[in-house]
Amino acid sequence: MSKHLEHIPIGVGMYPNWWFKNYGISYSKRYYYDPDYRIEAGMQQQKILYERFGDVGMGNPNPEPNPFIDYGMVLLPEMFGCEIVFFDDALPWAIPANLSEEQVEKLTVPDVINSHPMTEINRQMDYLEQKYGRVTGNINTTGILNLALKIRGDQLYMDFFENPDLVHKMMNICLESIVKLADYVKERTGTLASSVTPMAPPEMYILPNCTVAQISNDSYEEFVLPYEIKLSERVRPFGIHHCGSVNNVTLGYSKIKNLDFIEVGPRSDLRRVRELMPDVYINARIDPVRLLKCKPEAIEQDVKDLIDTGGPLDKLSIDAVGVDYGVADENIKTMIRTGKSYSAAKLAQGE
Repeated sequence: MSKHLEHIPIGVGMYPNWWFKNYGISYSKRYYYDPDYRIEAGMQQQKILYERFGDVGMGNPNPEPNPFIDYGMVLLPEMFGCEIVFFDDALPWAIPANLSEEQVEKLTVPDVINSHPMTEINRQMDYLEQKYGRVTGNINTTGILNLALKIRGDQLYMDFFENPDLVHKMMNICLESIVKLADYVKERTGTLASSVTPMAPPEMYILPNCTVAQISNDSYEEFVLPYEIKLSERVRPFGIHHCGSVNNVTLGYSKIKNLDFIEVGPRSDLRRVRELMPDVYINARIDPVRLLKCKPEAIEQDVKDLIDTGGPLDKLSIDAVGVDYGVADENIKTMIRTGKSYSAAKLAQGE
């Protein structure tokens, strides 16, 4: 496969504060509730990226409308009673509902398709299909642990030790809710991955696992892994997005036999990931803090280090997400140019 690959895939994604502070493009509630505004903003973003970074292949000078749905990572949390806060310059945030033990005991899997805010998303999908003849799926289901924490709050971590039966009840409810949402969105739109990462095939389900970075491998294997294995059997193809260093749960992740793709955050030990998951496609992420604070020479070396340790190159890509306002354009361009040229050189050498 690698002999047909010119260079590994390289991606860059700007955080909302980059768009709002540079160009006034807002991610307020209107962005998620007004599909025409959202689609127009998407086209404007493509033109801006082309004007600013077109020399390294970003953006599009003449973008077509992309009729997509979006609701951040807060749809299921809102369905379970979390208050949602929207921002001009950040992604929406779900305030934990902090349900009591008694409230959790009474919880059941909701009617995901016919409950707010999914009813609003359905309205938008109907509208977009009528206007454009198609719609793409960008509903982030959130992860099993992510959702459980939004429902129960940080008390969930105490439950690991004090009330493990309650934890398992929570995890099963979260699993079933996620499966219902993912199945419906994929059936309706054919796509799932782009709500979490553009680096995976669009039809793949990507599980967002931001909060897994907060627990030990033992806790992960006892309380989360069994449900992620079930999820990987029911929603295929299956991948994981892990925000920070994956080192605390690399061993646990390697036990998901249906894992096709894993996205790992900065400071992850890629050699260890590859050793334990030799056939899994890895997307390695550049540290957004270093992208903001370092010189281009340091970013160049960061990219080279990822390419040197994450191979084989036909199972590796690199991206940067959460690119903040203030990141130097030259750092972004250096990342892309280095990723393309360095991986191309190694591929030409047969590596």
